[in-house]
Amino acid sequence: MIKYNISDEAQGGCLILPLFEDKVFDKYTKDLDKQFGGLIFQAKEGKDFEGKKLQNLLLLTGNKNIPRLLLVGLGKEKELNSSNWKQVIGSAVVLVQNKKIEKLSLALPNGVIKNISAKTLAQETVVATEIANYSYDEFKTDKEARVTDVKEVYLVAEYDAKLKKQIENGIDDGKKIAGGVNFARHLGNVPPTIMTPSLLAKEAENLGKNNPKVKVKILSRDEMKKIGMGCLLAVARGSKLEPKFIIVEYNGADKKQKPTVLVGKGITYDSGGISLKPGNALNEMKYDMLGAASVLGAMKTSIALGLKKNLVALIPAAENMPGGDAYRPDDILVAMNGKTVEILNTDAEGRLVLADALCYAHKYEPKEVIDLATLTGACMAALGGERSGLFSPEENMVEKLLKSSEVVGEKLWRLPLGEEYNEAMKSTVADIKNIGSVGGRGFGGASTAAAFLEFFTQEKNGEEIKFYPWAHIDLASALFSNSALGKPWIRLGANGFAVQTLVEYLR
Repeated sequence: MIKYNISDEAQGGCLILPLFEDKVFDKYTKDLDKQFGGLIFQAKEGKDFEGKKLQNLLLLTGNKNIPRLLLVGLGKEKELNSSNWKQVIGSAVVLVQNKKIEKLSLALPNGVIKNISAKTLAQETVVATEIANYSYDEFKTDKEARVTDVKEVYLVAEYDAKLKKQIENGIDDGKKIAGGVNFARHLGNVPPTIMTPSLLAKEAENLGKNNPKVKVKILSRDEMKKIGMGCLLAVARGSKLEPKFIIVEYNGADKKQKPTVLVGKGITYDSGGISLKPGNALNEMKYDMLGAASVLGAMKTSIALGLKKNLVALIPAAENMPGGDAYRPDDILVAMNGKTVEILNTDAEGRLVLADALCYAHKYEPKEVIDLATLTGACMAALGGERSGLFSPEENMVEKLLKSSEVVGEKLWRLPLGEEYNEAMKSTVADIKNIGSVGGRGFGGASTAAAFLEFFTQEKNGEEIKFYPWAHIDLASALFSNSALGKPWIRLGANGFAVQTLVEYLR
C-alpha cells in the first residue's frame, strides 16, 4: 500500500498537474509556472498540450526539487466526474511508473475540488492510484522487467483545517476500497494450478482472522452431499480437486436485521467439461471465478469500513474438467431444493453451482440476494467488454445498483427477464434444463441463463411459494483481455469490476 501525505508543496521525482481543457490557469498553476520559467504556458500556447481528456505531456523542468512535471488533461470542466477523474489519474500514475519513479506529487486543483467533494476526490484519487499501481508480474524472473511500484504520494492543495480533515477521511476510505478491488484482481490473476478451490477457501478464511464480527465456514464434499448440493457436486466430479462451498458471515448490525447475501461463481478453471471448449477459448478460463473474487473483495472492503450491515457471502468453488467421472450431457441432476435439472451442455456449469448457492441462501431469510458471475458469452455479445448485464424483477434494487455503478464509474446495463425466457428453460424430462434459447440458434442466452437462476430464488413452503428480492450481474466486463488493447489507467487481466459498485450499494 502506498504512503499518502498531505502537503502544500510538491515533492518527489515528478509532479502530476491536472488541467482543464477550457479553463484559464488558477493562481496555483500560475505561481507554479513562474518556478518553471513558463513551461506550462508555452506548452498550452504551442498546442503541445491542450488539456483534452487523457492527454499527457511530460516535461523536464530543470528544477532540482521537482525534476519532472507531468501535465494531464481533464477535458472540459462541465464533463468532469469521479469516473473521468479516476481514469486521468490512473493513466498518469502508469506513465510515471514507466519512468521508474517511486515518489511523486499530485496537485488537487481548486476547480476539481469544487466539482467533486473533497472527501470523494481524495477517496477516488487513492483508488485510482492503487489500481494503477497494481501489477501481476511476480513470475517475471528479470526484476528489471517488473513494474516499479510507487511508494509515496503527496497530495498537494491549498489546505485549511476543514479541507485537510476531509482529505484525510477520503484517503482512509480510498485505501480500504482499493484494497478490496486489488484483492479481487489478485485472486483472479493467480494461475489456476495455484488458485484452486482450496486456496480460494483459505483466502476467505483470512477475512475472518482476529475479527469477532466475521465467521467463516467451509463445507467439504461430504457436507455438501448431506445437504443435497447435487448440481455443485456434479460439476466438480471431473476434477481431482475437491470442491468447496465457502460461507463468510459479517455481523455489522443487530442480529435481528436481515442480511444482504452476495453469491459469487467460483469456477477456478473452466475447460467446459465433456462439452469441451475449443482450443482458442481455453485461454483466460482461470478468470471464471471472478464473481467469487468480486464478492470476496466487496466483503473485505465492507469489513474494513465497518459497515453497519449484516452480510453473507456464499461461494460455490470448483473446477469444471473432463474426466472419467465427469458429468455428461443427458444427465439429470438434483439441486439442493429437490428440483431436477436436465443437462444439455456441461459448459453451462456456472448456473448449476449458483443454483445450489441460491437455494442455500434461503436459510438466511435474506433482505436481498445479489449474485455475480462470468456467466455467458451471450452477455458479452450483447454489451461488449465495457458494461456488465443486470437482471432483476426488483425495480428498487435495479435503480440502486444502476445509481451506485454510475457514482463509482462502473457500467451496468439492465437486460430483460420475462415469460418467454422462463418458457425456454422448461425441460420435457426434468423440471428445468441448463441451456435454452428464444427463437432458436442460441438467441437470448444471457436472459435464459438469468431465468434459470431466478427459478432457484423461489422456495415452496407447503402451498406457499416464497422468494427473496434478487438481482443477477453477468460480469461481461470483469477483465481486460490479453487480446485487447487494455486501458491506459489499468493493466491487463482481472479488473475487480463490481467491488466498488457493491460497496457503494451497501453504504
